[in-house]
Amino acid sequence: MDEQNIRLMIPGPVEIHPKVYQAMNRLLYGHRTNEFREILKESIEMLKEICRTQNDMFIFSGSGTSAMDSAIANLVSKGDEVLNIMGGKFAERWIEITQTYGGKSIPVNVEWGKAVNLDEMIAVLENNPNIKFITFTHNETSTGVLQPGEEIAKIAQEYDKLLIVDAITSVGGDYCETDKWGFDVLVTGSQKCLGIPPGLGMIAVNQRAWEVIENRSDIPSYYLNLKKHRNSFKKYDTPYTPALPLFYAAHKAFQMILEEGYENRVKRHRLCAQAMREGMKTIGFDLFADQQYASNTVTAVKYLDGLDDAEFRKTMLKHKVLIAGGQGKVKGKIFRAAHMNLCTDREVLLMLEMTELVLKELGFDIELGAGVSAAEKVFL
Repeated sequence: MDEQNIRLMIPGPVEIHPKVYQAMNRLLYGHRTNEFREILKESIEMLKEICRTQNDMFIFSGSGTSAMDSAIANLVSKGDEVLNIMGGKFAERWIEITQTYGGKSIPVNVEWGKAVNLDEMIAVLENNPNIKFITFTHNETSTGVLQPGEEIAKIAQEYDKLLIVDAITSVGGDYCETDKWGFDVLVTGSQKCLGIPPGLGMIAVNQRAWEVIENRSDIPSYYLNLKKHRNSFKKYDTPYTPALPLFYAAHKAFQMILEEGYENRVKRHRLCAQAMREGMKTIGFDLFADQQYASNTVTAVKYLDGLDDAEFRKTMLKHKVLIAGGQGKVKGKIFRAAHMNLCTDREVLLMLEMTELVLKELGFDIELGAGVSAAEKVFL
């Protein structure tokens, strides 16, 4: 047992299928060739299908945050008012990026572990008629909350605001109907449910968003300038040298996702989430997220009284299972177990079994096998 066979149960990077690793091992070839252009073209078309969109789509050599950065840099001018829906560490990143580019952030505060109160969102819009954009994080991995994306989009449309969505941990693992729901800009990343190593950011842009971008002459980004990416993609090129092995990996991963089928993949992730939640509750844990809006790609769990965060995660790692702790204001108060990409009943049952074993080792009086049994009933 060593670091090469630790079971990753963190919300990214996730475990990668061997076929994706094998795709990365092919010999590098020129990116200004018809061979790579065909890979890029096919990858974009497959990604559009996964994101449920016909909008323009681009892949950056950069993490998911690069796509978030690009969305704000290309759309938000200095002084523009942006409604930022809060509720977690990654939702807060929208404020930071908005302010970096000179936008005026108007937050809708959301209690961590809860979904946004739509009436409060509407009240902020009513009181701030100059708001131009709305941002939110669809699936907040820091809290285990899935925000009501379709309902948020309806409100954005009613008030004629451009909606910018972080779907980095929902695309490829849960329902994310970009066009049907009316997301104007959607960003995602490689190392979560898409099952690609870290290093690729992706963005989809609809015509309403392009109208804003095209009317700007001062986009404060060189590398992430969407006009440059669109001009290059007319020839199925990237404007700058792409991270070729990651593009090879993406091509293979997208193929595998579509082979599984969109509905089948969502059903599998949701089944694993249900089993994980039932197992943890049966062991004796309380879940952090409001269960009406619980994420289907990561479960956030409150610590039992007397259970130390560092000691628990260190002991789990001794058994070669890596889990994530809490972030920001919930650091030390929760742990997070992901169920993304390759996760099946095997991974969920292993996580629960190791959790029970570690709790026993640390002196907690629990019933061994109870959480595993509860999860098995869900799978059966």
